[in-house]
This record gives sequence, C-alpha cells and structure tokens, in this order.
Amino acid sequence: MNSIKIAASTTKDPRNTQTPTFSVMTPVYNGEAFIHRCYGVLREQTFTDWEWVVVDDGSTDRTAEIVRSIDDDRIRLISYPENQGRGYARTEALKACRGDWVVLWDADDIYFPDRLERIEAAREQDYDYYCSYAVVVDNTLRIKGVRGFLPASGILPRFFVHSTLACPVELAREIGYDIFREQGGPGEDFRIVMTLGGHYNGYYDNDASAVYQEDREVNLQKSIDTNKAQKRALRMLYHEGILPQRPWGLFALMVRRSIKITILHLMRIAPGLYLRTVKLRAYGDTAPGFQLSQQRREFIDWVHRTDFSESIKQPQACPLVFPTMPLRKAN
Repeated sequence: MNSIKIAASTTKDPRNTQTPTFSVMTPVYNGEAFIHRCYGVLREQTFTDWEWVVVDDGSTDRTAEIVRSIDDDRIRLISYPENQGRGYARTEALKACRGDWVVLWDADDIYFPDRLERIEAAREQDYDYYCSYAVVVDNTLRIKGVRGFLPASGILPRFFVHSTLACPVELAREIGYDIFREQGGPGEDFRIVMTLGGHYNGYYDNDASAVYQEDREVNLQKSIDTNKAQKRALRMLYHEGILPQRPWGLFALMVRRSIKITILHLMRIAPGLYLRTVKLRAYGDTAPGFQLSQQRREFIDWVHRTDFSESIKQPQACPLVFPTMPLRKAN
C-alpha cells in the first residue's frame, strides 16, 4: 500500500497574507444551530493557513449575524437576501476564494483537526484533488458507520463523498457547479465529483477526515428531489462527454434511477417505511480491516460535549493531540 508523508504545519501567519493556501468554503442556509460548531472545529485545525469563505444563502435566521460576531479576520462573509440553492451558493463562494486550493466545509458536518494537514500533503505531491472516508453519525453524533469509496460501475467513475473534497480553486471554477432552481437545489455536486473521478488524478485517503450528520434532514421528499436532480445531472454530463459515451450504459443508469424514484413515490403511502430503509444505504468500500481510530472517536465525543457558542467567547482547545502520521492511500 502506498503512503504519503504529511508535511509539517505551516508557520506563516495567515492574517498577513492575501493568498492563503486554503479557501475553506461553507455555503449555508438557516444554519445558526451549526455555525459556532463549524467555526470551532475549523479553529482546531493543525494547519492554519486558511481563509473561511461563508456564503449565507438567503437565510432567515441569525446565520449571518453569528458569523459577523466571530472575531477572526480570516473570515469572509457573502450574504444575499433570497435563497438561491446550493449550486448558486457554491458558485458565489468559488468566485470569492483567494486561496490556492478550495476545501469543502459544509456547516452541519464535522471535520477532524488534521484534515487540512492531510490535504496539504496531497497538494504538495501534485495530486489534482483529495477525498477521504466520512464517518456517518445520527443527530446525537452516535456513529452509524463509515462511508468509503464506491467502485467504478458502468459509465460511472469511482465515487467519493462530495463533502470530503479539496482541489485547486481554478480547477473547481473550470468544472463548476450546476445551478438548479428546485427546493434546495440538490444534485449540484454531481458535475464536479464525476469530472474529477473520471478525468483527474486524485488522492483517495484510506482514513476518515470528515463526519457526516446523515439524519439531520432525512425525509422522503428530499430523497425524491435529489434523485430526480441527479438523474437530470447525469444525463447532462453524458451528453457533454464527461461520462463515457456508451448508450447502453446511460440507458441502464436511467432505468435504475427511474425505478428508484418510482419506489420512493410509492413509499408516500407509508412514509415511515422510508426511514427504515435509510440504514440499508450502501456506504461504499473501506480498506480490509479498517477501523476508526479511538482518537477520532474521542474527538467526536468531545464535539458532542462542547458548547461552541461559549467556547468561542472563552477559547478552550481540544484536549486531544493529532500527531503527524503517514497518509494511507486507497488501492
């Protein structure tokens, strides 16, 4: 198994530079319940040369107010009055990024303190992008499993969880996000995941750098909307030549998506049935023998116990130490 060595953390003061290494990108809509935690975890990063680009996507709560209240000049807030959807918000964030690489950092997810350091190791060795496993938790941060990487199948390339992605800002701008106007704008991320997975050289990290809170917005209608948007996005990508030109491959893909959407519609008769199927979702492949480290488990527990709104007023660092270690590359 290949590995790459993590470089030492930067000593450059990011507050004195206009070109940070990383632009940490956070689009958010009505995320006041998560903003303090999101920033608190970002502040724990062992690699400190970053800016935080927050796009308030027409929130009607205190999201923008909370961001403005945080005293850190590495923070840049973009705010507009009407909700435009995730694709639009991510596009606006990319326009504002000043760093070399953009790092996806969704407001309701959690990221381990060594995430930026691991990304920096991949960046220094000229990979085109970085992605990793993601721990899946419920609303109480109880661990449900670990999402790995779905293998290539049919005309689809190897698949990774979008929220674990980091890549050069210019590459992300070149590929772009789709802007769909439906509720929430789901499916906007398929373009960048499919393009990178099929055409670029990525570092697939055989460890978890992210924690995905799966149950927060689980509902039947969202699943229907997301699958419809993904079906449309995949058709677009095929006709643009981003996916391999194999007509029967596209046909099979569209049939599977249509069947899934039909089943979801039938579940309207008994909506509770859908919630029971969530635990049957495929989490992808992890390396043989992979186990989430005790250190990472303890960090999730520390996040669960910490009141980040208070810790921002009186900073209290995480008591856990994340030592430098080799990255484990996926086969």
